[in-house]
Amino acid sequence: MTRTHWSIDLGTTNSLIARWMGTHAETVLLEDICEREPAWNTPLIPSVVCFEDEDRGYVGKRAYAAEEVMRATFAGRLTPLARSFKRVLARDSRQSVAEVGSQAITARQCATVFLREVLKATAEREQSLSSHAVSRWNLIRRVLAWIRREGLVNDLTMTAPIESFEAYRMELQSIARKLGVQHFRTLDEPVAAALGYGVDLTEDRNLMVVDFGGGTLDVALVRTALSAAPAQRVRGVGNRKAEVLAARGMDLGGETVDEWVTDMACARLKAHADTMRPALRAQAEQVKKELSGKVLTTQDTYFRVPGGDELVVTRQEFLDTLQARGLYEKVETITGAVLGDARHKLSITDLDEILLVGGSTLLPGVRELFERLFGPNRVRYWNPFQAVVEGAATYGAGYYVDQIIHHDYAIRVYSESANSPQYEMLIKRGTAYPTPKGFETRYYAVAPKQQLFSLPVCEVGLAGRLALEWRQSRNGHYYWQPKGTEEAECVMALNEGDAIRLFPPGAGSQARLRVDFTIDDERWLCATVHDLLRNRDIRTNERVIRLR
Repeated sequence: MTRTHWSIDLGTTNSLIARWMGTHAETVLLEDICEREPAWNTPLIPSVVCFEDEDRGYVGKRAYAAEEVMRATFAGRLTPLARSFKRVLARDSRQSVAEVGSQAITARQCATVFLREVLKATAEREQSLSSHAVSRWNLIRRVLAWIRREGLVNDLTMTAPIESFEAYRMELQSIARKLGVQHFRTLDEPVAAALGYGVDLTEDRNLMVVDFGGGTLDVALVRTALSAAPAQRVRGVGNRKAEVLAARGMDLGGETVDEWVTDMACARLKAHADTMRPALRAQAEQVKKELSGKVLTTQDTYFRVPGGDELVVTRQEFLDTLQARGLYEKVETITGAVLGDARHKLSITDLDEILLVGGSTLLPGVRELFERLFGPNRVRYWNPFQAVVEGAATYGAGYYVDQIIHHDYAIRVYSESANSPQYEMLIKRGTAYPTPKGFETRYYAVAPKQQLFSLPVCEVGLAGRLALEWRQSRNGHYYWQPKGTEEAECVMALNEGDAIRLFPPGAGSQARLRVDFTIDDERWLCATVHDLLRNRDIRTNERVIRLR
């Protein structure tokens, strides 16, 4: 039985689902939960859940029926209506995002209900389309799925932001497995956009993908080619591949702009700004869209102030706010940083096309910024919503992607001089994988009578910063000493509690262990630990953590 390849682009504000049609990918309309985006007529699923209880809820368009009640009844605290749960899921899946009665709902529970309802609606659509023609075969499929504990959507690719931690991907995988998805994979959102944008891939291309959505801004340089090895050829997709050359991301998106618009409105109120803020925040997205539209009959729009007059906001005030908040400066800075990361691989003149993806690329001045930087002939903006999800479906069908490691990985050590932890660089962001055998070797001494040895490996992200201050030590390795809240924001420990027992215990000050690190083709950091005293391997090419 031929599998159908599905993909989901889980967005902060809106999500999409697509399927591979055999020759191309196509975004799917789920009538009951989708809304049509007015400018591009794209079927979007609002990333919203309205809970009935902790395990059940309405999603997408269905959830909005209760939104007006939620604004009035639950202003300023958790409600049965959960929005923007993706951002919380990426940081701490156990954090509460909604509340039903006295029962708190975590981001993990919310994502599970949302994805379950989307997959359920997808399966019902497929059954409805095929029920008359192949009803008997449909029944057989259901029986086989029940026996195998599979969902009717059994092959799924989901996308992830560049700056998300590996824990986010693991959360998505865990949820998908729980929902009966047997074949699951993830793909970086900018890479998916490059695959789904519809550019001419009959020749090698150097692409800059700007993915500016509701929660994050990701910029990536991607090289597409027709030069994959014969073993990577997939029937129906062709001998094609994509390679990430450099990528950066930051927490800047449409919801950030919504907060700015809300601040702008609150500043105009003479009194009760804090009380009115929830009601104004609920209208901010629509106001932003109206002021961002290319066609506007007037140059202003308004907020409805409960118990008061309309609050008029002009397009020029909106543009001034974007400028004052540094929107364009931030976008240009991260774009320059990505080009700097890849300066040894390509130059600006080598870029063939700049692909704009995500609803926030429709903000006034964003497209013009990239046209000024790279020339209007290279900027593509005709598929801002569907490119990511359709590219993910293409990847699921077999398009080979050669990616890089997006975060730094370091070993946490203790600095006696600073009397606090510091981090020793192990894997630098931008490293291509798989790596050759003996890619990185480290030697470690142990203290006298020490019986347990551990190497706590940590994932180190930028958390919106352009760089961290790594300094080279006399031993040739690079170290980073966090300042203030940097450690909590940028570091995630991955293998706490993993220890090796030494026999005999440590003695003397000479190196006792040699550790050889490699990265395999599934992004696992593998380690061979050799006991120099006993001249034997304690661990051999053992998987330690999965890298991002």
